Amino acid sequence: MIGVGLASCSLLARGPQAAGDKVIAPPRFLLTWGKHGHADGEFSACIGVAITKDDVVHVSEFRNRRVQRFTTEGKFLGGFTVQPFAGGLAVGPDGNVYIGHWNSNKVAAYSASGQLLREWGKKGAADGEFQLPGSVALGPDGLLYVPDQGNSRVQKFTTDGRFVGKFGKHGSEPGQFGGTQPVGGRFAGPQFVSFDRAGNVYATDAALGRVQKFTPEGKLLDHWGSKSDGPGGFGGPPPVGKNGIAGLGGPIAICVDRQDRVWVGGTNNKVQQFTNDGKFLRMIGCRGEGPGQFHTPHGLALDSRECLYVADTMNARIQKFATL
Repeated sequence: MIGVGLASCSLLARGPQAAGDKVIAPPRFLLTWGKHGHADGEFSACIGVAITKDDVVHVSEFRNRRVQRFTTEGKFLGGFTVQPFAGGLAVGPDGNVYIGHWNSNKVAAYSASGQLLREWGKKGAADGEFQLPGSVALGPDGLLYVPDQGNSRVQKFTTDGRFVGKFGKHGSEPGQFGGTQPVGGRFAGPQFVSFDRAGNVYATDAALGRVQKFTPEGKLLDHWGSKSDGPGGFGGPPPVGKNGIAGLGGPIAICVDRQDRVWVGGTNNKVQQFTNDGKFLRMIGCRGEGPGQFHTPHGLALDSRECLYVADTMNARIQKFATL
């Protein structure tokens, strides 16, 4: 499906800030694929997106309990079944796939063909234990970083599951996560993490409406964001559950491009781009089902051409945008 417009959607770029500054073009919608269902190429709560160096797009599904693979044009290549409650995923250079299994409180590693290689973790707060690990990310240091949401921390492991370190705790101060959310809750900690070229770690904190930047060892370098609904803010109408009660909104997924610019998606149905010190650059999105519109987007990823892929979770599709 090729689009030529963005159907009444918010689409902003930062204007010149000083003489000689360049206006940044907004992301351009390219295509989308997927719909609600269980067949090949269909989705039910697509959460994570990860792209290999040879541009194979991997998508994890929370409800369909599987990972599907696609070309960058959305052609189905294959897939495999995984354990329940798949969240975000990462793909190693050897093709192994790593998934944070949210409600199961564990991380699992699968071969490229879907064979379960190993798993680790159980419910708890000790080192190597989890409370709602919503995603995983493979750092440039070769370690797996796991946002341990309910425990308000990031844990680090080797790819064979050996605990290496951790940082973060519950609270509202810089370097902490969750704010006034109950300890152990789904919004009590970091949701997704990503990395810049220096290996610095960027983590979303939905409860406090901010992004935090750390060294790989967990030293806080910077933080930004707010609960406003304007450019650069992560506020706005959160999703409404089946019980009619609105849930907590905020930033969820995050990825960093080759220029160390940070892309953040949130439950306000926007994807925004920032410099690596938090200056707003541009954004796309609003609530809807048209091109460039979203319903509770989660995973974000970039391919070798810096095209951006968004897991448009509740619209059961992947959207692709040109960013250069």
